[in-house]
Amino acid sequence: MINIILFASDLDNTLIHSYKKADTSDICVEKKEGKELSYMTPYALQLLREVNNSDNILFSPVTTRSLEQYLRIDFFNNVPPKMALAANGGILIQNGEIDSIWFEESKKLMQDCYEEFRKGISFFQHDEYIYFDIRVVDELFVFTKSSAPLTTRSILDDILDLNKVKTYNIGDKVYIFPNILTKGTALQRLKQRFDFEKIICAGDSEFDVPMLNIADTALCPDELKKEVSSSQAVSFDTAKRNFAEQILEYVQSSAN
Repeated sequence: MINIILFASDLDNTLIHSYKKADTSDICVEKKEGKELSYMTPYALQLLREVNNSDNILFSPVTTRSLEQYLRIDFFNNVPPKMALAANGGILIQNGEIDSIWFEESKKLMQDCYEEFRKGISFFQHDEYIYFDIRVVDELFVFTKSSAPLTTRSILDDILDLNKVKTYNIGDKVYIFPNILTKGTALQRLKQRFDFEKIICAGDSEFDVPMLNIADTALCPDELKKEVSSSQAVSFDTAKRNFAEQILEYVQSSAN
């Protein structure tokens, strides 16, 4: 039996980058209605394809993106990764098919959070700073945008039961997530289903810290390392060189 290394990686600003940061030589890996949204450097995409074709590495994207947003990504010419986790781990996709059992389990794990969702949505509807649709994404978390995200989030934290849910903001985006719905919890659930020799995780943000903390090896930017408790954290200077290229070189060398 081959010992499998799970390479679980965040997408945005880890493996892929926005069109706003793309060079002319970069390769588009995401389109929406014909508009090119996300890119990889040619070398990073080459490395990812080599990693994905390895006999002893299982590549799994792990993203906060909704299912719809995740499905726009195309790394391998319309062939999906064998495994992926979307909606912060609440949705498992295997060979392009949604695992319905996993999804129902996710909703059961967070069933005591829906009242907090309702309270948060009610607040958003009257918050003068909200300027975007208020969405319950894939039945799993709440999302909107605020022109004063720190103010919105501060009031949310006073209203909601933070033993059940947690708020986040990235730029103007504001989220309400069940405490149980983390990338770390998702990886723990995967470990119960599958036998991996080793788990390597890569990520760049607060959303990724829970999975980085349970990884055998955690790959992150230098500035995030202080937030990662894993003794096997390896950090990279992302200002000097593309992050995806550095982590994929590391993963490839780990498998050799």
